[in-house]
Amino acid sequence: MKRKLVKQGAATMMISLPSKWIKANSLEKGDEIDLENLGKNLVISIKSPEKKLETSIKLTSLTESSIRTLITNTYRESYDKINVEFENNEQFKILKRVIETRLIGFEITKKQQKSCTVENITEPSPDQFDNLLNKIFLNIEELFEITKKRLNDEEAEDFEEVADRIQKYDNFCRRIIVKRKLVEKNSEMFWSFLSSIIRAYRELYYLNKATDKKIKVSEKTKELLQDSEEVFSMIIEAYKNKDIEKLNKIHELEKQGIKKAYFLLETKKGKENIIIYRICSSIRQFYQAVSPLTGLLM
Repeated sequence: MKRKLVKQGAATMMISLPSKWIKANSLEKGDEIDLENLGKNLVISIKSPEKKLETSIKLTSLTESSIRTLITNTYRESYDKINVEFENNEQFKILKRVIETRLIGFEITKKQQKSCTVENITEPSPDQFDNLLNKIFLNIEELFEITKKRLNDEEAEDFEEVADRIQKYDNFCRRIIVKRKLVEKNSEMFWSFLSSIIRAYRELYYLNKATDKKIKVSEKTKELLQDSEEVFSMIIEAYKNKDIEKLNKIHELEKQGIKKAYFLLETKKGKENIIIYRICSSIRQFYQAVSPLTGLLM
């Protein structure tokens, strides 16, 4: 269905709404409708109270990662009210911490002996997607700085706090991607792009976990970390400036970085190879973001 734009005044453009849609929804002069700007799409809908999506889940494991995965994926699926059954207080404690550190705007609103209700209370507007995506990028940049300091055995900020922020912003962005899927044709590519960035960040996170053991590293290994940071910086620059040409340079950077990493893995010994392996994997994962990003920029 197409409509022509009609100029109204100096800067305003107008369109007419289909009469069938007007009648079907009993709209009259003066009624309000909602407009939502989703990239290149403008969604027109009837102004009505938002329906909250509700679901139920059951915790059966005491493993933190299992509980975290279950609740965060339910959150990502755009549910606003989650009824949770649990078997013991230890599960509830893990659940509570995950909600506090990983779910933006959600709180436990009701608790019984073996169940609780988790609800959307103060979630940011979907319009904040770009701002929070940018926060992911900024926190990964901060993680690079922390990593460099720790490899030099210098005092650095808590990388665990940075990791919690990145995961929290990532969960929110994925929640919005799911919500927009019906109107955003590039939702799958955006999901894939973000997944590669997050997998690369996780390599840096585990690198920092390894450096808790005070592993001494060579200057060559530190230079390899700089290569990973350069690949990341170029990807983000290409994304922000919509510059496909910038992506072409990353193909060569990745090949050079992996070649250096393989050489170091062959020549170094002991626990330093753990660091080299993690940096190598981060380069490869950042590089994997190039393909979906190319699709987003085309």
